[in-house]
Amino acid sequence: MSSTATAQLGRALAERQMTSTCRIHTAGELLTNLETGEVTHAEVDPVTTKCRVRPNGTQAADTDSGAAEVIASGYVVSVPFAITPKVLQRLVVETSPDPSLVGLSLEVRQIARGDHITARRLLCVEVA
Repeated sequence: MSSTATAQLGRALAERQMTSTCRIHTAGELLTNLETGEVTHAEVDPVTTKCRVRPNGTQAADTDSGAAEVIASGYVVSVPFAITPKVLQRLVVETSPDPSLVGLSLEVRQIARGDHITARRLLCVEVA
């Protein structure tokens, strides 16, 4: 069996483990909800896909951001190989077997790439 065929089998197996659904988009201009006052980014070119969300390690890391201390909580999100997200795109978990993940908003910081990988693995941080 060729390495390409093996990778395709691995991709099918990886997708079976993707039991959550996420929406990936580019953050557009800021919008303000006139009723609630909530400020959000417009979603540009949203794509909904299956995904698998896991913590990136077991502890959050303290990070300095100017005068404020920020807790950076990392996640690894696996999406099908055919999906091609970009660094700094946003990802929102829409459905998950773990209800605490639903609504989680993440920003893609790094993307693992390779010839014979079984899924796109996105290193993400939580954003408001």
